Order: sequence, then structure tokens, then C-alpha cells
Amino acid sequence: MKYLTFLFLFINIYCYGQFGPQQIIEIVTGNPRFVYSSDLDGDGRMDVLSVLQGENKIVWYQNTDGVGNFSNQRIITANLESSTTAIVADIDGDDDMDILGVSGPQDKVVWFENLDGSGTFGVQNIITTQADGAIGLYASDLDTDGDMDVLSASFLDNKIAWYENIDGLGTFGPQRILTNSALSTRDVYATDLDGDGDMDVLAASTADDRVIWFENLDGLGNFGPEKIINNDANGVIAVRAADLDGDGDNDVIAAIFGDGKISWYENMDGLGSFSTEKVVTSLSLGVRIIQTADIDKDGDLDIVYASAGDDIIGWCENTDGIGTFGTRQIITDEVMGAGAVFAADLDGDTDLDVISASIMDNKIAWYKNLTILGVQESFAESFSVYPNPVKDVLNIVPKSNIQIESTGLYDALGRQVFQENGEKATVDFTNISNGIYFLKLQTQSNTFTIKIIKE
Repeated sequence: MKYLTFLFLFINIYCYGQFGPQQIIEIVTGNPRFVYSSDLDGDGRMDVLSVLQGENKIVWYQNTDGVGNFSNQRIITANLESSTTAIVADIDGDDDMDILGVSGPQDKVVWFENLDGSGTFGVQNIITTQADGAIGLYASDLDTDGDMDVLSASFLDNKIAWYENIDGLGTFGPQRILTNSALSTRDVYATDLDGDGDMDVLAASTADDRVIWFENLDGLGNFGPEKIINNDANGVIAVRAADLDGDGDNDVIAAIFGDGKISWYENMDGLGSFSTEKVVTSLSLGVRIIQTADIDKDGDLDIVYASAGDDIIGWCENTDGIGTFGTRQIITDEVMGAGAVFAADLDGDTDLDVISASIMDNKIAWYKNLTILGVQESFAESFSVYPNPVKDVLNIVPKSNIQIESTGLYDALGRQVFQENGEKATVDFTNISNGIYFLKLQTQSNTFTIKIIKE
């Protein structure tokens, strides 16, 4: 069977047409292990965050012009030993983006306050020093009190644990363990898997090949015993959740390092009963990380991935919106030891570009998505939308006799915030979090998309 796999690899036809050439953000000396994108300085542009494991650093790069030209490296910390992961969340409730990171050798989960909303970060704040081999990290409101709590996965003590943000300002309570039997766990994620409105927890139990989840029993962060989605996922290394089949509930996606597979599991009833494995691709040798994103602007979620074994950053198209995936498409093979990938709109044209980090050639780079050209100009010719940035109510005014058939709003990762059919003259942003969104207006003959900033 292995010989057949290699045969398919040699005859596979690569498709590069969707994305432009590699654009280097920086070639570093410290083994970049992770990339993430968010507006860190509050200017409405998507910046880039990275972890330089060999230098014990978390750094960021300012998007200086909104079209993907980046500043020199800006150091958040140079004292987080052998860090592998950093993410972004508003930890202290002041509407700007703070940074969370981990150190496996130091058993630490920490956060750094964005002091001024402009990307000036404070000193290291310790959340815990009891995560032995901390590697996986996620932020979500696990106790439904309106602030961001933190999840960790630590591979030396086999723990999935969470930490309550007890005051909404970044003061964290003691470690609360969901399990200490997720063998050599590598990843953790939070989402509503059973449709009851609270955040459940999804995890990769790597050494014993299990994809598992934990039900949030009361919405307060009291979790039930582990539930197995798959116990034959050979070296599962990353997990995510998203609605891949368009039925309104969250399915589960897994990157399976040992088999070079990306697989998904359908949420059959919306209550957390999952199907058997559905293979997206088995050609991703040494797959490390995955993300769901609407890459081709067709309204459904595709999958972007990084695979270290074949030095590929690629994506798989959701061809029908119900979870049928096409042949993998190569974004680049100019990455030695591809270790991380993230999708975000770096150039302000409303489609999602792709960022990569590769360990062996020390590159942090990005790739322009060529799907959308001239969208802003086309929108401006047909509609007036104001105010933008918006605080509460956004007005939509057609400039000619154009009838809107549906209105959709999507966040910066391509996730749908709402969808409404029929004419719509306003969109209420009052209860929508600050950030970057995309307004999508469907008419009888065309689709118009524009970037909206909620402040």
C-alpha cells in the first residue's frame, strides 16, 4: 500500500493558480514554529504573529500599508523557553488584542497585555506553571461569563486543562483538569459540539491515536468524561471544528501526522454523535496543522494545511458545500519543513491570503489569494455603506435600482456571523465584537463584498 501512495504522489498534478508567489516577511535564525494573524495595533489591518522557538521569542510584524508590506520584527518576549505556540485574544476586556504563549520546558502558560491597543506589550503574566510540556493553547469563554478563559494541552503530563479568568481582567484561577490521560497530547480547541450554546472541548490524544471531546455539562466549565470520536487516528496532531456540510452544527477535522491524512467527522445529529472517518486527503506527509477558511469565496469552508514531510502549504476545496473535497491544491512547495499555516486578509481585498512558517529554512512568508480582484471598486460603484468603521448600525444604500436578495456577514477567518434573505437596509453591529468583517450582498446577477471594521 505504501508503494501505491508514493506512485500517486509522483503523478499528482499540482495547481498553483489560486495564489501568487511566495512573499517573504522575514528569514529568521530561530526556527519559526507558529504563525497567527490579527489586528494587533488597532489600525484595521491584519498583522502577523510568530513564535521563534530557537530564540525563545514571540514576535510580531506590523502590516504597514494594508496591502501586505510588513515592518521589521517587533519582539513581545525573548524569554519564553522553546515556545511552540502563540495566539491572540482580548484577555483583559479592553477591546484590544493581547497575546498568549506557552513554554514546554518551563511548564508555563502566559499572557502579555497590549498596553495601549497599538501593539506595545507588557511583561509576562503567568497563568500556570503546572502544564508539564505545554504545547497546545486556546482561548474561549468556557464558563459563559463574558470573558476569555484559557485552555492548555501539555504532552509530558498528558493533561487537558483550563484556567478561569476570574475577574475578566486577566487574573486566572488554578488549573482545572479535564483529563490527564490524553497521551502525549498536542492540541486543544473549544467549540459548541452539542448545540446547547456553551463551549465544549475538543482534543488530540496523540500517542494513543484518539480524537476526543468533553461536554460542558452546565455552561459553567464543569466537564463530563471524555467521548471518543476516533480511536484509530495514527498520530493525530491537530484538531479543529467547523460546519463543513452546511447543516448548522460543528463537525470535527483532524490532522493525522502518522498517515499523512486530513480527515473529518460529521456531527450527525447536532448533539455530538459523530460519523466514521471521512478522508479529505491522504497525501499530506507529516501534516502538522490545519485551519478551516473560505479560500475561494463560495460561501463554504475549505481546509488549509501545512505538511512538513513533503514541504507543502496547500488547501483542499469544499466542492459542494456539504463536505465533498477536491484534490489537494498546492499553494507553495518553497518551504522546508512546513510547520504552520494561517489564513487572513493581509492585503485588504476581502479574500483570505495564506501565511506560512517553515522550520528548516527559517522562513515566515505569505501568499496572495488571487480570487478577488477589484472588489472594493465594484462595490463602490453599486452601493454606499456607512459608517465604516461602524459602532452600532451600518446603513446599506444601493446607488441604482439594485435589489438585494441576501445579506451575509463573515469574520476575518471566513466564519459566518449571520445570514438574512431579502432586502436589508441596515445591519446592527451593537452586539458584534470589535474586529474586521466582510459584508456580502447577493443580488440576482452578482455578489458584492466589502471589508467592514467594527470599533
